[in-house]
Amino acid sequence: MSEAYPAGYYPDWIQRLEAEQFIKNPLLKKDTWHTVNDLGLKINEHHKCLTLKFGEIDQDWLKLLSKIYILLRSRLNLSAQYLKSQILCLKRFSQFLRHQSIYSAEQIDNQCFENFDYYLRLLNLSEGSISRHYTTLNNFFLLCRREGWLEVNTYWFEGRRRGITSPKNDEIEYIPEEVWHQLEQHLHYLPEPIQRMVMVIKTTGMRIGELLNLPLDCLRKRGTQWRLRLMSEKYQIEDELPISTELVAVIKEQQEYIRQHFDNSYQKLFCSNNPKKNCKFRPAPRVMTTNTFHRWLNQLSQEHNICTKDGQTWHFKSHQFRKTIATIMTNAGVRDLIIQKYLRHRSPDMQNYYKHLLKQVLGDEYQELIKEKKYVDNTGKIVTSHQPKNPLTELLRRKMYQITTQYGECHRPLLKSPCQTVNACWRCQHWWTSTDDLNYLKDDLKRVAEELIIAEKLGMVRQQQGLEDDHHSLVIRIQGLEEIND
Repeated sequence: MSEAYPAGYYPDWIQRLEAEQFIKNPLLKKDTWHTVNDLGLKINEHHKCLTLKFGEIDQDWLKLLSKIYILLRSRLNLSAQYLKSQILCLKRFSQFLRHQSIYSAEQIDNQCFENFDYYLRLLNLSEGSISRHYTTLNNFFLLCRREGWLEVNTYWFEGRRRGITSPKNDEIEYIPEEVWHQLEQHLHYLPEPIQRMVMVIKTTGMRIGELLNLPLDCLRKRGTQWRLRLMSEKYQIEDELPISTELVAVIKEQQEYIRQHFDNSYQKLFCSNNPKKNCKFRPAPRVMTTNTFHRWLNQLSQEHNICTKDGQTWHFKSHQFRKTIATIMTNAGVRDLIIQKYLRHRSPDMQNYYKHLLKQVLGDEYQELIKEKKYVDNTGKIVTSHQPKNPLTELLRRKMYQITTQYGECHRPLLKSPCQTVNACWRCQHWWTSTDDLNYLKDDLKRVAEELIIAEKLGMVRQQQGLEDDHHSLVIRIQGLEEIND
């Protein structure tokens, strides 16, 4: 699925969406979200993802925006596992920024993305994984720019997200013909339920979650055409797939198998197993996990030496069946539109899900964020005033400027080199303080005055000179801020 958002993708009402609905959301203060209790997501039984974690995103501003981005994406009926993969991409980008000593979004440009590409390749990621990083970052920064939170140009990603997904010469994503035939020859060594699962997936090319969660009552007949009813794993909508009479017979056998073992207490076509000694497959009334299905196939591959032409033992993955079906249909000259329909590639209607976003009422926190502020520099002069228009943008701005101390804001244009005045910010012309910082500055002044008295009594000349400079700098800033209050 291509996730490139065209220009004008977001409707007008989204562009007018006020940020205050997010600021009071308690999830923004948590680094671990529960996919069910916090986000109300439906969890796939075959691939459980119970939590989403943001703790490894180092930069406060990036963590905040990542949470808001995932909060929005969670309304699009996307799976928890998919959201988790997007967070992983943002985590890797955060680690890269830390490694490159990039502290501000203003430093993120085309050269930064070029360096990130090199960084990903050092991790030996597949081309598909790298492409997913591109897609995630492109969508993330597009949203940030459209909402006015950050101004990061995404032109670098154009043309890279699609073209990079083709496999390398040594990275075969489909099942080679010789492996396909060996699987058919040795299929009877698998337990009967697993045999039927393989026959269904290698005939239909359905996604693994769709296979493992097929309902027991999955057969439909439309005139003379048999169809397989399933729930689309990616979009969570009911769909039907035309199937042959031979596959219908296989499915009816499996239906009878389930009814014999569980009566009417279990309503899935396939089940998992409780392995015990001297019992290869003991059916259990629960959905099989993806890893269990893979384990059955790869155990067969190992035991019966299912290998490629060059003698390499084949490692099965469920998605290879889907790739193989698409390859066979393409080589047979089937039109792209038919392949797209058969494999059920379609885009969700995102606008409908955005409408589920609920507005929240802001209290004192909102008023605090949008009030006007006036700043003084190290000379005590007013250098600027700031009236926030967007509370979310203001909250993000504060996160980005929290660099050295708990109060004041660093307004250096770019942080390309280490700060030369670390631990002495109030001496720097780029360190601006507002009336909100006045009490903290007065506390510092009191502490410096006490330390100055001690230094004088002990005859510590050098320490005394440094403290006098600090005392003078603090007095100037405090006087400037007190004049604003007057």
